[in-house]
Amino acid sequence: MKQYIVYSIPLAILWCFVNGDISIVNFTFGLVMSPVVIKPFKSLYNFEAEVSIRNDIRRIPKQLRYLAVLAIEITKANIMVAKIVLRPRININPGIITVPIRAKTDVGITAIANTISLTPGTLTIDVADDKSVLYVHLIDIHDREEIRASIRDDLEEYVLEALE
Repeated sequence: MKQYIVYSIPLAILWCFVNGDISIVNFTFGLVMSPVVIKPFKSLYNFEAEVSIRNDIRRIPKQLRYLAVLAIEITKANIMVAKIVLRPRININPGIITVPIRAKTDVGITAIANTISLTPGTLTIDVADDKSVLYVHLIDIHDREEIRASIRDDLEEYVLEALE
């Protein structure tokens, strides 16, 4: 039950901001409706684990750092894709690579896969059955090992810090 409360409060606050009305009535409505939203996604989260609000609060700077890194990576990738598109002669080498990952939870794997897909020029195609490898399509493969290292050492590192 404690987990529902811990997840319901931020959802209720989010509801107030999305609805554009920050009031006790609106917050209470969001608080009452949050378990209805949480219930279908319960299997994604480990509700049996002990919830530590202190740890969640300590993780906020890491999550903000992850969002900043994500914004920077998206900007760099947009510039790269724009350069490719604006060239008179397109000289690209598209392909699919495998990227070994360290994330173990479904939330971590989903976050890494979505982070990769949000970056222009890349798309996560599949996850291996044993959840140890992602298959990623790239618009231009210039150095497979450099790309793997970039995903693993940069993007995945921030995801692991923020979400696992």
